[in-house]
Amino acid sequence: MMPGHAFGFGFSAMFTIVPLFIGVVFILVIGSILANLGKGMAEWSDNINQPEATVDATVVSKRVQVSGGENSTSTRYFATFELPGGERCEFKMNGSEYGQLAEADTGQLRHQGSRYLGFHRVPTSERPPTAPPNPAAANLVCDYCRSAIPDGSIKCSNCGWTWHPASHDRALT
Repeated sequence: MMPGHAFGFGFSAMFTIVPLFIGVVFILVIGSILANLGKGMAEWSDNINQPEATVDATVVSKRVQVSGGENSTSTRYFATFELPGGERCEFKMNGSEYGQLAEADTGQLRHQGSRYLGFHRVPTSERPPTAPPNPAAANLVCDYCRSAIPDGSIKCSNCGWTWHPASHDRALT
């Protein structure tokens, strides 16, 4: 064995490979940060260029995303709204706004692109009454809202509930 090669394969190669590896990792981390900043700026710009909109909506679900470790966590809050045409939109919001929403709340959703601006809930007492079931025109009654489901259909046109044969049959005949 030759002097200076006591560690076998190219001890001096470590002085070449390690700095190269650290440099590549550094470039990947900085590149990832810059890509996320660019994505965020593009979304912000897109939202700013869109008009503010106020639409009728119903809260269909809520969720939280907790990240972090043992000593520090962060929580992000999201709510999904359904618009009159059936389209669903999820928005990020702060915790106090999230806490004021309940699934099935209906009201006016304000947003600008994908940016949540607020939700004004319409209390149950101010909602227009739903049409009473018409048993003559239906063979089923919705288990959720008690509306008549038209003959030949299994989906409630009022709330969207779907009758399944496995559930108890609510035939009116």
